[in-house]
Amino acid sequence: MSLHALLGTDMPDNRPLALIDLIKAGLPVESLAAFKRASGLSDEEVARLLNIGGRTLSRVRSAAQERLPSDLSDRLFAVASIYRLAEGTFGDSKTAIDWLNAPQFGLGQRVPRDLLSSELGRQQVRALLQRIEFGQLA
Repeated sequence: MSLHALLGTDMPDNRPLALIDLIKAGLPVESLAAFKRASGLSDEEVARLLNIGGRTLSRVRSAAQERLPSDLSDRLFAVASIYRLAEGTFGDSKTAIDWLNAPQFGLGQRVPRDLLSSELGRQQVRALLQRIEFGQLA
């Protein structure tokens, strides 16, 4: 699944400058629902990953606005990027989600999904996925 399918956008993955502009303008509100469906996460889990309260998540989705705030768009894109990397590494969505939800030796037995709410945590998960992808000891 492409990153944009995860986010409910139709922009090709190979246009990073256009994507930067889209994130600054705000991803479509539908991006939250598309990510939630693709990841299988609950509202509470999505809110935790994005560092927002559950009521804030509900308010953003129910507001009349069509776009997410740029800071929330940026965090959603960053988290969805990790999900896509995991899917690319393992070859399918189910295996990727299972891996993201299980303790990993290469992360000190921490659950990767629990680390995705911060940039440093995302870096650690990304680095481990890249080591796995290239066959290095994870």
